[in-house]
Amino acid sequence: MSAPAAGQHPAFDSVSACQTWLAGMPALDAVHRVALLQRQTELLNHGVLAAAVRLDILETLRPAICDAQEALGRYFAGKPVPLTAREQAAFDSCRGLWHALASGYMRCAEACFAGDPAMTPNAGLVLQRALAAMVAGQLETHRASLVPSAEYWRTLHQLYAAAEQLRVTDREVYDTPRLGKTPGSVAATYVEALLLAAAGLHEHSQRHINWVAYWARRWSGKVRLLKAPPALSTQAFPLCVDLGADQAAGYLPIEAPGARWLQTTDLRHSIKKRLLMLDKGESPVMLNLGEDCTQPACGQVLNQTYQRWCKGGAMRGFERRAARGHCRFVAGIEAIHYYLSDSTPFRAPGSPSSELLRRERDEIATFGRVATHRDAEFSEQQGYALEDWQLLENWHLVDTSATGLRLERTAAGNGLRVGHGQLIAACPGDSKSFLLGSVRWALMGDGLQVGVYLFPGLPLPVALRGSGLAAAGEKFRQAFMLPAVAAIHQEASVIMAVGTFKLGKTVE
Repeated sequence: MSAPAAGQHPAFDSVSACQTWLAGMPALDAVHRVALLQRQTELLNHGVLAAAVRLDILETLRPAICDAQEALGRYFAGKPVPLTAREQAAFDSCRGLWHALASGYMRCAEACFAGDPAMTPNAGLVLQRALAAMVAGQLETHRASLVPSAEYWRTLHQLYAAAEQLRVTDREVYDTPRLGKTPGSVAATYVEALLLAAAGLHEHSQRHINWVAYWARRWSGKVRLLKAPPALSTQAFPLCVDLGADQAAGYLPIEAPGARWLQTTDLRHSIKKRLLMLDKGESPVMLNLGEDCTQPACGQVLNQTYQRWCKGGAMRGFERRAARGHCRFVAGIEAIHYYLSDSTPFRAPGSPSSELLRRERDEIATFGRVATHRDAEFSEQQGYALEDWQLLENWHLVDTSATGLRLERTAAGNGLRVGHGQLIAACPGDSKSFLLGSVRWALMGDGLQVGVYLFPGLPLPVALRGSGLAAAGEKFRQAFMLPAVAAIHQEASVIMAVGTFKLGKTVE
């Protein structure tokens, strides 16, 4: 956060003035509202105010900040990475405002440490608010398929350590925008951040990220933070974090003065009970898992989260081994179809375009044959990028077929944008054939990394359209056939564009 120029002051220096300013804020889009709020919050942070007045103003600003941030998140959450310039700017603004809000509460915390008699009773609230702002920024970072920085974790741990020093980690405070009528605490908010990091949110869709975030916020109070390792149990494994480090919690034990253990026994019991009720047919809504939770996805996501929070981490079905080399990589159904068709542009069966026929007639008249050079140019004209990525590691099935890849490319350049659930084709190593797969996760750090699940069997590019009276006039579209694979009891299948499938639909 840069210091404002000399002579610049916030538009308000009291709660009543802040309320007047908020009421008079013009009707702007989320981008401009966040910019205004960030500017005023930063000016407030650099101004000279009594700590109690500063706290009251921040509490007045906070609901408006939460509303504006929620609207701004739609600009970048769930977008393919790397983000566009506009999406990145929206994310940077979002992160900047949460940082400014957290910094404001940290200034109030300084007064608590200085022994300000007006602030001492509010030490728990001040530190909980600072942590809550940081957790909100962390969640937006996960939604943007980015990785929280080492500096973020250092600051988060320091805030919790400060609460320990002031002995307010478990002091109940109310946080209506986030928790409703349920009281929270510094410890619960800190645990929430650690649970979010442990949940592997990059492997989930945006809808499922919202579910896990709700569960972490609602159940973080069930986790106890201990200064000594709890008795080991095969039912619940404790996460471990170092308050003096710059990393999130993990399952490897740590020997350091700042080591803290997350005892997840009560959390395990709560989740396990809900998993059993879901198996018996109980509604997710009746189990307070969220108003928009539906089966079977809710049970699947909850079980994955249960493994990561309480059972030692994600379970892998197949052996994992390190690998090095290169992998040709292409994304998008049209581009994949083009390369699997031996770099031939898609032509609907029985209906070649008049433009294509004209070009072919001209080429036959000029060259005595149909020219082949235009196919190489076609991929560039259509943006069908075929990239060479670095193969980092893969997973192997019991037979010779691969089930997954982890790939990386540098962040520089204007390469493919990749997002969760995207259809891709990959040709690893010296293989001559592309395999189809879907992006399980994508993370943007120093480079772009993606985890890919590969569909068994060599894909065959086909043209597909609906059949019957209900599909009269439907055009052929690109699709793929996958053969039956007896080794894993997989039947032959068809992969088609999103929105094409309909239960019971007959296709040609």
